[in-house]
Amino acid sequence: MKMKEVTQLLKAMGWSIYTDEVGDKVAHFILHDRIVDIIYGLDRIRDQQKLGAMLSLSTDAFSEICSQIKGEQRHFYPLARAWSGPDIRAPEILEEHVRQASDEAIAWAQGQDLDMALQDYAALPTDAPGARPIWHLGALAVLGDAARLQSYQASFEE
Repeated sequence: MKMKEVTQLLKAMGWSIYTDEVGDKVAHFILHDRIVDIIYGLDRIRDQQKLGAMLSLSTDAFSEICSQIKGEQRHFYPLARAWSGPDIRAPEILEEHVRQASDEAIAWAQGQDLDMALQDYAALPTDAPGARPIWHLGALAVLGDAARLQSYQASFEE
């Protein structure tokens, strides 16, 4: 199977596909309370083909709030990640393997505790590296922690 065929199959299963800024193929699947995101690829290892994926998930609200905080167009901001996602190897990747990877990604996402992920981000220190302060503020907003957000705002106004 070729990458184009994997992409077509994922689209037929309801995934939205795009290519990210570094050229990776990314697929989104929208569930009722969360969005599943996979970065997927095909490799040839000796006499086998490998379909692999990195998984993450978020919610519409969290991604929207983080995008607003950062002052940018809407982006996907992950709440949870599984760096070891589907790793399917066969002499030739077939439609059933793509379905299996899709099912595994969705099952993983459904098993994640969104409230715990938000609590974890809300507990981050404000001086955490990288984008973590944005995730922290986003989680506080989604959780409705207005008192903490107002205290941050007050400290900036001083």
